Amino acid sequence: MTEQRVASIASDVISTPTLLLLVESDRNRELLANQFSDVAIQTHADDPFSDPTFDLCLVDLRSFRRYREQLEAHKEATEPTFLPYLLLTGTHSPDDLSSAVTDVVDEVIQRPVSKTALTARVENLLERRALSLELTRQKKQSEQRFKTLFHASPDPIIVGTADGIVTEVNNAFTTTFDVEASAVRGAPISALHLSPPASVERFHRQMTGEESDTMTVEWEPESGARLVTEVRTDSITDLGTETERIGIFRDITERIEKQENLERQNERLETFADTIAHDLRNPLAIAMGQLSLAREVGGEEHLDSVESAHLRMKQLIDELLTLAKQGRTVLDPDEVALRRAVETAWSHVESHEATLTVDVDHFTTLLADEGRLYELFENLFRNAIEHGGETVAVRVGSLVDEAGFYVEDNGPGIPLNRRDEVFEAGYTDGADGTGLGLSIVQQIVEGHDWDISIREGASGGARFEITGIQSA
Repeated sequence: MTEQRVASIASDVISTPTLLLLVESDRNRELLANQFSDVAIQTHADDPFSDPTFDLCLVDLRSFRRYREQLEAHKEATEPTFLPYLLLTGTHSPDDLSSAVTDVVDEVIQRPVSKTALTARVENLLERRALSLELTRQKKQSEQRFKTLFHASPDPIIVGTADGIVTEVNNAFTTTFDVEASAVRGAPISALHLSPPASVERFHRQMTGEESDTMTVEWEPESGARLVTEVRTDSITDLGTETERIGIFRDITERIEKQENLERQNERLETFADTIAHDLRNPLAIAMGQLSLAREVGGEEHLDSVESAHLRMKQLIDELLTLAKQGRTVLDPDEVALRRAVETAWSHVESHEATLTVDVDHFTTLLADEGRLYELFENLFRNAIEHGGETVAVRVGSLVDEAGFYVEDNGPGIPLNRRDEVFEAGYTDGADGTGLGLSIVQQIVEGHDWDISIREGASGGARFEITGIQSA
């Protein structure tokens, strides 16, 4: 090993190692500086730590005692990167030194020492220094990469201590939950301004390790928009002085809503099956009974009853098919004139002596599926005639305070405690009703992403208000 070899140690990390010589004797300091002529030598002046960018400190015992506090402070400031101190002693052997010395220096070498032995010691310490610098560089690079990914992630992320104190949040977290990062750093997770409190408590237990399974949490942001998240937590190490826990929120609102829509569709399918089984069985039994009587005793009146039962079954089948398709979302609505739609739908209904008043101007238009809008009005008109009688008065008009329209009649109305039930498929209080008309109306409204509510009409009858409509 030569002194030239010392200068080339880990050239990728330390291009030219720097030695700080803290040696009291000018002569010894000069000899040492000459011995390592191919490395950068930094000798002490009035303040040897004015330029603390050295890779190894070669210090004698007198200088160590003089600068002990500075040496300790500088070594502590560079941790966890290894900064070697090599102590040169004269009469003291390493075994004679106190722990106050050996706790600070990394190696001790006793004079007289050969040039080869000293060079080997210095080389070994500088290699360790170079390796430590490389590990520190890689760690910083990993931390920077982690920080970049952390803030670039579209998923909200929070980092906290094992006892539930927030240490960091990413940009997606502050945006999603509408908080300032500075306001939550250092705060307990349980004190986050998230709602509902039960969700915060569940998340706190998971972040502190009391619960380990992935969980689904529904939040109530101040924006009012629904937010359902899947939360995963895990421990992270080697990025700080202590183990921390990271929590990642994955927005699954759309997936949950699709699942809920599928469940509602399945419920509707079950309703269809129940309705078919219940409502078709009665007219079918009537038809079969009357047909048997006609075969046994003859009589036109029995065949009339069979025909009536068949017409009843056709009506049920037609309305069930309508109900099945009306819940589909309207993806490509047309511009429809509201007054023309009302008048066209009225012409499709057996109105008998019922009357229609339209308080809609000829210029009012809306975006809708035209055919399904006709179905909506037709079913509301039939419902008014079925419950209000053949002379019922029906009125359709535009709402004043919000975008939408109403359909009302002067019939008996709908009691307050039954207004939610009337939209259920199969619900009816009429002998001739199928119980599907208002369910079809609700499906058409939902397919357009509108809203429907029931109120009392001006004449005491039923008033249906459809809102949330987008004008053309």
